[in-house]
Amino acid sequence: MTGLDARVRLRRGAIDIDVSLRAGAGEVVAVLGPNGSGKTTTVLALAGVLPLEGGHVRVGDELWEEVGRRRTPQERHVGLMLADSLLFPHLRAVDNVAYGPRSRGLPKGESRTRALDELDRVGLSALVHARPRELSSGQAARVALARALATRPSLLLLDEPLAALDPDTRARTRSDLAARLTAYDGVTVLVTHDPLDALTLADRLVFVEDGRVTQTGTPADVLREPRSAYAGTVVGLNLYAAHGDSHGHVAIEGGGVLVTTDPTEGRVWATVPPGAVSLHRHEPEGSARNAWPLRITDVTLQGQSARVGLAGELTLTAEVTLESVSALALHVGQAVWASVKATEVRTYPR
Repeated sequence: MTGLDARVRLRRGAIDIDVSLRAGAGEVVAVLGPNGSGKTTTVLALAGVLPLEGGHVRVGDELWEEVGRRRTPQERHVGLMLADSLLFPHLRAVDNVAYGPRSRGLPKGESRTRALDELDRVGLSALVHARPRELSSGQAARVALARALATRPSLLLLDEPLAALDPDTRARTRSDLAARLTAYDGVTVLVTHDPLDALTLADRLVFVEDGRVTQTGTPADVLREPRSAYAGTVVGLNLYAAHGDSHGHVAIEGGGVLVTTDPTEGRVWATVPPGAVSLHRHEPEGSARNAWPLRITDVTLQGQSARVGLAGELTLTAEVTLESVSALALHVGQAVWASVKATEVRTYPR
């Protein structure tokens, strides 16, 4: 059984990175964070491309690195897949996949047999003789995955593996990737900006911001209680650092007040689902105990709904139907009222 126990400590440019990662055999860990937070640097350190300045990397019962002791990238059982598939243009799919085991000393016949097996596992048996220019972007990504796994790695590193794909191709390839990872008994570290990739592929999420881990937990843990503004954005919630009292009043740091029927005293996180935010042309009447005059900062269409960014006394995102966008003639710069029922505001300790 192969598990990962790593603490990556190094400085790269202006970022001082200190990231711990742990996973059991067969688990997928998704690493998420804003651009420049240290995600790719962490992956390159696990692969041995960047040396550690502190910490360690252990895979199974093998110590891959600590200060003063280090295996080279070639000495680590690592598979790597990037957003760009980087397939050799002059080689057929089977030869691209066979290249990895061949480079590690496996005989030509065995390497080819293994390559055919891996291509079959990702559903490309009919395209083993195709060259990269004859493959779609999704098919090329699956060949790159097969190549990464053909060396039988203990650790599989996926750095934005679906980022270059269009939405339809991405959805199909994500499904293929999920199926293949289910049968992989090593540890997978997935770097992604896409919440859907993380929530559907990973057993555990690790949020990295400014080189530090700000939250770790299962997707269910994070969906229930995000603990940083970035994590809140990823799971699609309005998240506020605030102070609550026993009467259900929640004072948001930076300005604004919420009322909740779920009071938590002291330093709290407060969440509001975007779908719970109603928009009005005039001050609303009725049961909503939270209402503010705000101004629209952006409108983004997502399928049959729209996410509307709002600013004023507080910053808020609403999710409304396209019918509401049309009926209210919503547009950037427009003044509107936003309301939220107190029952929709949730708080939990920071």
